[in-house]
Amino acid sequence: MDDDKLYIPYGLSIEQEYFPGFGGRELRQFLIGTAGSAAAGALILMLTGQIAALIVSMLIGAAGSMMAVRRDPYTRISVIGQVSDLIRFRRSQKHYKYVYKSWV
Repeated sequence: MDDDKLYIPYGLSIEQEYFPGFGGRELRQFLIGTAGSAAAGALILMLTGQIAALIVSMLIGAAGSMMAVRRDPYTRISVIGQVSDLIRFRRSQKHYKYVYKSWV
């Protein structure tokens, strides 16, 4: 009976990854997030004239986008993936409007 055990490996990835939880798809998302934060920093730079605002915006944007797109090595879910799953689930739900009618 001991030969009937099932061993399931964890931490396997289908796609090639540069480091655990970060592959080609995450790299594209990271670059988009970093470019967005750079654009926001450039806008702040034009409005305030402070170069420090651009630098801080880019640093925070790069770190934030890295934390948002990197998948957990065990669950294989990222923050962006979880939010997109929640949105997809919400859109898939049917909404029925109920109207109360009395028996009389």
